[in-house]
Amino acid sequence: METERASGPAFLRRTVLVALVTGVGIGLLVALRWGWGTASGFVVALLWSLANFGALGAILREITRPGGSRKGYLISLVILKLVGLYGLAAVLLWKRWFPVTAFLAGFSWPLAVVLLRSVAGIWWGKTETA
Repeated sequence: METERASGPAFLRRTVLVALVTGVGIGLLVALRWGWGTASGFVVALLWSLANFGALGAILREITRPGGSRKGYLISLVILKLVGLYGLAAVLLWKRWFPVTAFLAGFSWPLAVVLLRSVAGIWWGKTETA
């Protein structure tokens, strides 16, 4: 059986899925302990972080596109990421609709999943079913 690379597309798709499913589960547990406002902040930040990774991936795919990148499309992706996503995060933090700690935890969760999956792959080895 072929092993999965720790940086390949299949690894990243599974990592996003793991981060999303476990993040929603953590959000439900957070709601039981600290209330729905804090849980909502965690899940909103989790979704924002995954959207940010998606936007970064789209930018990188466009930059490395065979035949060269389309400049107008690339500029629109960068503007969407910087103004749209970062603007949304700034508004969410400025308005304080959610606790800042919940927002930071939700934003960090996908990064923690990437780290944990990578370390687990090094420690136990990667397989196609991991």
